[in-house]
Amino acid sequence: MNWNHPSIKTLINETDNDDPIVAIRNRARNLVLKAFELGWEGPPFNPSFLAKLLKIDVLPNDSIIDSRIITLQNKYLQIEYNPFQKPERINFSLSHEIGHALFSDCRDSIRNRETERNVNNWELEFLCNVAASEILLPYAYFSEEVNKVELTIEELIKISNKYNASLEAIFLRVTEVSEKPCAVIFGHFGSEKKIILDYFKTSKLFHYFNVQKDLIIPKNSVAYECISPGWTSRGIEKWQSFKNEELKLYCIGLSHLKKEKKQRVAIFLVPVEIGDNSKDNKIIIEYGDATKPRGSGNKIIAQIVNTSGAMGFGFGKSLSKNYPIVKKKLDEWKINKKEFKLGNTNFFCVNPELYVFQMLAQEGLFPKKNKIPLRYSSLQNCLSKLADLALELNASIHIPQIGAGQAKGNWDIIQGMLFDELIVKGIKVTVYLLPGGSGYNSKLKSRLTLFDEGSTWQKEK
Repeated sequence: MNWNHPSIKTLINETDNDDPIVAIRNRARNLVLKAFELGWEGPPFNPSFLAKLLKIDVLPNDSIIDSRIITLQNKYLQIEYNPFQKPERINFSLSHEIGHALFSDCRDSIRNRETERNVNNWELEFLCNVAASEILLPYAYFSEEVNKVELTIEELIKISNKYNASLEAIFLRVTEVSEKPCAVIFGHFGSEKKIILDYFKTSKLFHYFNVQKDLIIPKNSVAYECISPGWTSRGIEKWQSFKNEELKLYCIGLSHLKKEKKQRVAIFLVPVEIGDNSKDNKIIIEYGDATKPRGSGNKIIAQIVNTSGAMGFGFGKSLSKNYPIVKKKLDEWKINKKEFKLGNTNFFCVNPELYVFQMLAQEGLFPKKNKIPLRYSSLQNCLSKLADLALELNASIHIPQIGAGQAKGNWDIIQGMLFDELIVKGIKVTVYLLPGGSGYNSKLKSRLTLFDEGSTWQKEK
């Protein structure tokens, strides 16, 4: 796609990323991770916390239709919103305006959110919606939420209410993070009351849909029952576009966009029979020693190191004791001041099938000014590099509960990051718990993990 809006061209040049969707998502995600380090909690997640973090004032203004971001005389930004909107609408509007603030030229003009696409602004508004989705349904949290429920319209509405987020945002994010095959179609009632495709998105494992431009939903579909916002319908149908495979349809009527009168509908699709892909799409939890990873083939032991360059007294000490080269390589890396920076990594071979991957994602040893030592944004950068390396080597990843010890990180967040950065890319990840240690942590038992409570490793504690 050719992007023409000047703000987007600036974003592309600044980030050296030809895909502005990825670029703005990364900026929003980095802001979210910084907020996590400062104790931002949810759901629902309050976007005002992020505005404060960016030093943006947020004020109600009932004279505007929805929301806007303006530049004050002192060059500070201010977000104004209509306080009489529904709570989920207010949250989305605030998040959207924060998305505008992620563009470096935001101060150049007042930007009013326009849901109607036009030649000047629709590209920019679309990217701000992407940013809003990242803020309301945060990276590393939402995966856990989605993958512990059945994919039905009732469950997705519950999640929508819990996060104070629109169903449209929920449907799109579900297809991004779900470990099951699913898809969503958004359409509108056109002439002759036919539902015409606007856009669609599928999960990684969904292989049933051959999309066609201007696809018209078959006239006998239950989707045609959703003639008003909030109306739902469901059924099992075969479409030619589904390769005549049977799929479950969960449909709901959506509100029309402002300045448009077309009734909209969302159709969420899942196969009638979903196979069990648990081992392929979960973090594996085992009792054992992460310094002695199990299995065949190439294996990577990943560890978090801190800016002081010390090995620590836990996993790092054990790792260096088993493999003295680990401390030697860390010391060599620490001397190189240009490379020994948060977010960077160090990688080396221990033996023909075993590698160590060091991730500089912890600042110091202790919390400072209520800020934990772990840097989530740095960890994300490191995990992204780890994923590339694991795919290149066709290697599995082996770790302890990284970041959740002295670094004071939230394991729920870290677990979600492991899932989003590694598992969804088809990389096998095993987390090891020490036998005889503190025992099984119930937080580990989630839809993102595979943990056998009756395993021999547990019995041998």
